[in-house]
Amino acid sequence: MARIAYVDHSFHQTTRSTAFLPELLRRNGHVVDAFWDEGWKGGAPVAWDAVASHDVVIMFQSFCDTQGLRFRQAHPNVVYIPMLDQFGLWLGPMYNLSAFWEVFQGSKVLNFSNALHCLTTGFGIASRFVRYYPPVEELLAPRKPGLHGFFWLRRELQLNWSTVRKLIGDTKFDSFHIHLATDPGTPPAVLPPPQDVQRHNITTSTWFEDKAELHALMQRANVYFAPRPGEGIGQSFLEAMGRGQCVVAPDQGTMNEYIVPGVNGLLYDLFDPAPLDFTGVAELGAQARAGTLAGRRLWERAEQGLLRFVLEPSEALYVGKYQHGHSEPAPAAASGLQALAQHHPLFKATRFIWHPLLRMARRLGGR
Repeated sequence: MARIAYVDHSFHQTTRSTAFLPELLRRNGHVVDAFWDEGWKGGAPVAWDAVASHDVVIMFQSFCDTQGLRFRQAHPNVVYIPMLDQFGLWLGPMYNLSAFWEVFQGSKVLNFSNALHCLTTGFGIASRFVRYYPPVEELLAPRKPGLHGFFWLRRELQLNWSTVRKLIGDTKFDSFHIHLATDPGTPPAVLPPPQDVQRHNITTSTWFEDKAELHALMQRANVYFAPRPGEGIGQSFLEAMGRGQCVVAPDQGTMNEYIVPGVNGLLYDLFDPAPLDFTGVAELGAQARAGTLAGRRLWERAEQGLLRFVLEPSEALYVGKYQHGHSEPAPAAASGLQALAQHHPLFKATRFIWHPLLRMARRLGGR
């Protein structure tokens, strides 16, 4: 039995999107102590001293400051779990990530994205890739015939009704529900124009005291529009696939790691959305559910291998592999706006707004 420190982004306390991992560890007899990083919203980050005495330190998206030490120098068994969406790769080559990965050299990375697995391995870091699928619930009553859409509008500036409207084109939906609950730090949602509300029989919601009410609304749809331009794992669209819904998503990770367009869902160009063909959504949804059931079985079979990876000391995974040097200097400290973005919660939370504008200004200024 191992005593495991589990460091995680505190927003996941609300979404519970990462709860499956500590639950898996506890189910297999290990003691898991949770530490929640509040730094992103002005609270306290998790101090390294609070977790350093544990047998294993797992850091999910958030990670501790080791005061210039690489994690392999601070602890023999550190596992970092990055989320694909934290890097904003859907925006293109915005920055060089080599400095970010420097502190993890010689440690272990558990990846839920194949793209991140390849990226991590390319930096000479021991990585294990596992594809997660949530449990699949029994289907309730058959859905009504016709087209019934669902869209959770979470990020008005990145993926809004205007985008969905372009995807629909001339197709008429028999019903469409929009859940207007945006992510923290993002602008409020903009309602569809009255003519769209009337044409597609649009209903809206903002909050449910009982989450079961929201789930019941989602169950009625047969077309689910993914709410974000990129995902870390993608619990929301994976659950929709498990419900047998046709997921419509940007052709970005992790959605395009699960969805094969025209086979088990639909993908589109986020920067040039065009009308899609919705005539085959029933079959696409059926294939999505079948694939999710198979994927869940594979995830359960991979459980013991994942546990071995977590428990094995980092050094063992580098025997006969790339050896990271021991005398290289620590990564240089960031400066200017980069430093603000790393250390100040307001800048971190709003980076997706100001960074593209800064990039454009530098281009116009010839920088």
